[in-house]
Amino acid sequence: SLSNAILNKERVIVSDIEGTTRDSIDTRFTRDGQEYVVIDTAGLKKNGKAYEAVDKYAALRALSAIERSDVVLLVIDGSVGIQEQDKAIISHAVEENKPAIIIVNKWDIVDKDETSTEKFKKKIQENFKFMSYAPVLFVSAKTKQRVFQITENIARVYNNSCKHIQTSVINEII
Repeated sequence: SLSNAILNKERVIVSDIEGTTRDSIDTRFTRDGQEYVVIDTAGLKKNGKAYEAVDKYAALRALSAIERSDVVLLVIDGSVGIQEQDKAIISHAVEENKPAIIIVNKWDIVDKDETSTEKFKKKIQENFKFMSYAPVLFVSAKTKQRVFQITENIARVYNNSCKHIQTSVINEII
């Protein structure tokens, strides 16, 4: 659903049934003169839940998508919270030296108060200590709330990851 919201059209099939997406789907689009390819992947199932070989191959293709990406978007279901497979995905992104953005989706259905966003960010910091630099966005694919911020952050994160800092500057800081 998030890919469809970013693309602003129904490109991929969406279902509430877990395991509907079995393959990675690449879709090219242009936003503000910048070309992107969004790779919609199958979610990783918890260990022990991959009963079918298809699920194992879907997981391998999802991990392969991380390897060929420029920026990884970790999509967390805000109504469920952080899961073990979220940690596995982001760990693989870190191993592959990929910049990342943490997206908390379904924020529209989360029962929240004025401190909910900060509390969730704190949980993210506790679970992904090694990702303190990654932006965290709270969005709703269904209502398209703050979805426009995703491409803005992709460009910023990618450009930051491509910056080269001279050794002399690093030495001076140290």
